[in-house]
Parts: sequence; C-alpha cells; structure tokens
Amino acid sequence: MEPAERRRLLAALTAHPGLCATCEHLQLPASKRSVFVRCGLADADPGFVRYPPLPVRLCRGYRQQGAP
Repeated sequence: MEPAERRRLLAALTAHPGLCATCEHLQLPASKRSVFVRCGLADADPGFVRYPPLPVRLCRGYRQQGAP
C-alpha cells in the first residue's frame, strides 16, 4: 500500500489504532463507508486477533513499518 493511501485510510478511522498505525503487519480493508484495522499476522498465527479492539497498546507481533 502506498504511504499516501495508508495515511488517508488511517485518517478515516473513528478510533486511533494505537501501535497498529505504525506496524508493518497492518492491513486496512475498506468499503465505501468504512475502514477496518486488520492484523496480517492472524492469517498464519491463531494467537493474533484478526480485527483487534482499538487502540492496540501492546502486541507481541508489533514490528515498526520500515524497520530492518
């Protein structure tokens, strides 16, 4: 996802996503009127919630976007 599109979708959220806002695993599925915060780690690991309650303050899978 392009950075500008990511910023636009994050701005459309009604609740701050917390750590998810800067996590590389963040997915932002959107419909015409809604944007959802989805954890990409949930696809492979059932220990992660697919659509976590917001804001996410602590996450063992957090990895800052763009980190080495």
